[in-house]
Amino acid sequence: MKALLQIAGVAVTSVTITFTAWAQDTGVLDKEKAEAAHKRPPAYSPYVGRDYPTRPFFGDTHLHTSFSMDAGAFGARIGPRDAYRFARGEEVTASSGQPAKLSRPLDFLVVADHSDNMGFFPDLFAGKPELLADPTGRKWYDMIQAGKGGEAAIEIIVSFSHGTFPKDLMYFPGTRAYRGAWQETIAAAERYNEPGRFTAFIGFEWTSNTNGNNLHRNVIFRDNGDKAGQVEPFTVYPPMGSDNPRDLWKWMAAYEKKTDGNVLAIAHNGNLSNGTMFPIIESFTGKPVDRGYVEQRAKWERLYETTQTKGTGESHPVLSPNDEFASFELWDKGNLDGSVAKTKDMLEFEYARSALKTGLKLERDLGTNPYRFGLIGSSDAHTGLAAMEEDNFCDVHE
Repeated sequence: MKALLQIAGVAVTSVTITFTAWAQDTGVLDKEKAEAAHKRPPAYSPYVGRDYPTRPFFGDTHLHTSFSMDAGAFGARIGPRDAYRFARGEEVTASSGQPAKLSRPLDFLVVADHSDNMGFFPDLFAGKPELLADPTGRKWYDMIQAGKGGEAAIEIIVSFSHGTFPKDLMYFPGTRAYRGAWQETIAAAERYNEPGRFTAFIGFEWTSNTNGNNLHRNVIFRDNGDKAGQVEPFTVYPPMGSDNPRDLWKWMAAYEKKTDGNVLAIAHNGNLSNGTMFPIIESFTGKPVDRGYVEQRAKWERLYETTQTKGTGESHPVLSPNDEFASFELWDKGNLDGSVAKTKDMLEFEYARSALKTGLKLERDLGTNPYRFGLIGSSDAHTGLAAMEEDNFCDVHE
């Protein structure tokens, strides 16, 4: 009996040793390994769990009509209503008298006419007596009638940017003529907005151009006319307006507080700012940008129009010497009106790619990155026609 127990004990020990060795050979099954070994098969429908947008929309956030004084002087006769009709896919008659139509409709459009002197040119072209009574108004009218609209346009732009535009000709906010132009802009957007098919955004362009340096922003409302109609666009000329972006942001904040609406600003053409678009030193004060500047810019300007017909603004060969595309479609001769030539030290503060790096430095020092933005491209066409296709290009100026 004792011998049998000894044999049994040896057998049990052998089995134990065998199982222990087997367990050590295969490892330990934990939750992670179990889930990896027994993966659930993917859902049959490829759209399960997809809760993000997948459909791109195409449109233009920067189009001028005859309501912009420079567009009108260059020959544009199409107003906001026909601009929205064209973008929706309808056939219209261009200012040249030719029929025009898109190959496919756009999904959205912003008529962004210049806020300063909005609606001025249609009245000048019509020979409104109040405008012709001024010697300069009469001069511009005669130039246009003589086929010198381009020369008149340049003269208008230069006089505006250098603060010599005749005050008696200004269409200021609060005047009947200005209010009428803004209400017509809103009415056009309301008329042709069709949710689910076409979005007609209400907007305008704030045209800061001090000393010819371009700091322009397109201001776009995320609201209908019931809210946008409670204000009139912010302009550059004092006392109603200002050319400082900080004051534009204050106006935007006041709009949202008054209406409970939403608005954003999209800057463009830093390549024509002569080093002032993405500053570390503010051109208006000569001082380093502070916490207030970076926080406000980050709040109101979350997109940047990096390419359009006045030059691509992503980078420059001086800044990106190893990028063979950095020289594509540049306009880098000077500021907007050509009054000051470009120098290499300006470039770092003009182009989006450099701005992204500058923003990281400012975030390190001030806690907020003012140049963290998405990139878009727009037309900036001054014809009332958002037609940029190569085989259906309707020009930038008439």
